[in-house]
Amino acid sequence: MADNGNKRKVMIAMDGSEYSEGALKWFVKNLYRKNDDDVIVLHVTDHRDSMSYSSPWMPVDPALITLAFQKEEEKAKITIKKLDAIIMDAGLQANVVRAHGNPGEQIVKKSEELGITMIIIASRGLGTIRRTIMGSVSDYVVHHSSIPVIVFRN
Repeated sequence: MADNGNKRKVMIAMDGSEYSEGALKWFVKNLYRKNDDDVIVLHVTDHRDSMSYSSPWMPVDPALITLAFQKEEEKAKITIKKLDAIIMDAGLQANVVRAHGNPGEQIVKKSEELGITMIIIASRGLGTIRRTIMGSVSDYVVHHSSIPVIVFRN
């Protein structure tokens, strides 16, 4: 864990969902120290679904894959604007960072690269069976991060 004196370097992983928005609001209300926290809001764009054979795009024209990527990029830009507005409404001083790839892996990787001291992440509360089949980003982060992780469940 990086030590910046009394400063905490907090990462809030946000996907634009109401769950991640709840995690950010909980952080601001309960943990945020305006003068002592450097806050990074991380948004990860995951293009894997567009490239997999389970995707409706893959067996068709490669131009459709490009179109799917473009649509995901547009969606990500809209999400980033939404995150900026949420951050401003919450009175939070934060920087938005964007990554591409597997969300769990990217959250852990970026936290290490940026010297983060704490991760805040939301959980959607999928059931045991669905989580076992699909995996869980928050579960991955909890088990692979070397720093404290707070999982917010609304």
